[in-house]
Amino acid sequence: MALRQDGGAVMSSNDDKKQSSTGKTDFSKFRLSTNSPGMPVAQKVLIHVPVGKPGKQKFVRVHPAEKYHFECALLKVEDDDRPYLISPDIAHTVAQDIKQVILKLAIDRQGNIFLWPVPPRQEDGNENIWNQSHREIAALAESFWVRLASNRAIGAYEPFRAQGEIPEPIWPDLPLNDILEIAFGSSHVIKDREHPALLKLWGIE
Repeated sequence: MALRQDGGAVMSSNDDKKQSSTGKTDFSKFRLSTNSPGMPVAQKVLIHVPVGKPGKQKFVRVHPAEKYHFECALLKVEDDDRPYLISPDIAHTVAQDIKQVILKLAIDRQGNIFLWPVPPRQEDGNENIWNQSHREIAALAESFWVRLASNRAIGAYEPFRAQGEIPEPIWPDLPLNDILEIAFGSSHVIKDREHPALLKLWGIE
């Protein structure tokens, strides 16, 4: 290869012959090490957080930190898959329709997070065995990969631990308030009596 007077490169006949003789690209020049610090990494953006129990065939984990556990009241309205988060100030107006739960941040094997509504312990000691077993399995999921399965013969949920070596979950680096915002947004948070879900429930709209 020679240089022109203006400093540019001139392809020599030898270089031209060398390229035309091989006709192949040297792909080794394009190889990147997967451990290279300069390797770009895509970060998953969280735009949807379901609220509900895990499927009976899904192995899941629960975040062990209390800061990712949120005691609240949920309202379920027919024909709407998403529950509503309702303010304690007005929850008594629909007491027969709400459910008190502890929302626990959970994750499945594919890295999909969700909020698991877990029944709280009853202060009066009048414990429902379904709720008790449900709560115990959610607590077990803080340390092990488990799946939740109902057993009507014994009238309780049963846990099944994963037999294989599943890696520890990678939790999102987000505070619980941000996760709640994604899960409920503005449409599924009931702050006052004028919310459309309440008006529908009362037959006003």
